[in-house]
Amino acid sequence: PKMNEQKDYQGEISVVASGERIDVYLFNYFNLFSRTKIKNHIKNGNILVNENIISPSYILKQNDKIAFNLGAPYKKSTLEPENIKLEIIYEDDFLAIINKPSGLVVHPGSGISSGTLANALLHKFNNLSKINEYAPGIVHRLDKETSGLMVIAKNDEIHANLSKQFEERKVRKIYRAIVWGQIKNQGLIEGNIARNRKNRTIFSIQKQGRKSITGYKKLNYFDPLSYVELYPKTGRTHQIRVHLNSISNPIICDTSYGGGEEKIKSFHVKHTKFLKKILKSMQRVALHAYSIEFIHPNTYEKNKFVAPIPKDFNYILEMLENNND
Repeated sequence: PKMNEQKDYQGEISVVASGERIDVYLFNYFNLFSRTKIKNHIKNGNILVNENIISPSYILKQNDKIAFNLGAPYKKSTLEPENIKLEIIYEDDFLAIINKPSGLVVHPGSGISSGTLANALLHKFNNLSKINEYAPGIVHRLDKETSGLMVIAKNDEIHANLSKQFEERKVRKIYRAIVWGQIKNQGLIEGNIARNRKNRTIFSIQKQGRKSITGYKKLNYFDPLSYVELYPKTGRTHQIRVHLNSISNPIICDTSYGGGEEKIKSFHVKHTKFLKKILKSMQRVALHAYSIEFIHPNTYEKNKFVAPIPKDFNYILEMLENNND
């Protein structure tokens, strides 16, 4: 069935080929719902195989009968709208671009149930995609301390289109960071990234893991820190932070990835006092999602947006310039 023509999203499919996970199969079949949404429907019994409830990892066999009702609701999240100030860079009927401040968590998770970007979006916008009920409208993520641009989808079709652009690496993102030491003029950092075995909250470059690539260019050097522009080609969790640490130029104030106060000891004593002052002024991972470029899912035109360099960044850059005079 063509999903767009089917208003009630109900029906049955007879499986011809076998050996594929049901969530992957339906994700490719409908091409309109995210895997998360399909998984939620499976878990809530809105998708049955041979009239049985199955798990999202069920491997399909030939002649299996899939009955689906994707119009049926599943358990609602208890996400409440909250009046949290948001800086909107751009907005139309299909999507919005926001400039996320540092310190704002993107969506509820381990122990955090309110005060997130997701709560703020519910308050601000009447329409948001519902592909992930715990993160309405949220197509991609930024770490809590990272500031900068995020794309918000206002319906599921727009969300699916944008997600696909991210998956196919068609979204171009540029970040800015202040890092320790004199970084090379430009370069490419590659490696497989996986969760750290000893500490599950952080990631590291390992033999096993998911491929990751970041290009970079030095914008300026103020002894002993560099101002860098970064071009991630993949979108792994903490990718830029892991990558910069792997080449011994971790981001300042990034205690998880070698960029905390301990690092001051690596530099000449003459810098100590000044570096302590800088870390005290910054107090967050010095990473900013500076620009984003993608194809607008409705107009099919290339759009590029830029988020101004935040005040705390500019303050540090001025301090560095004055110190290097």
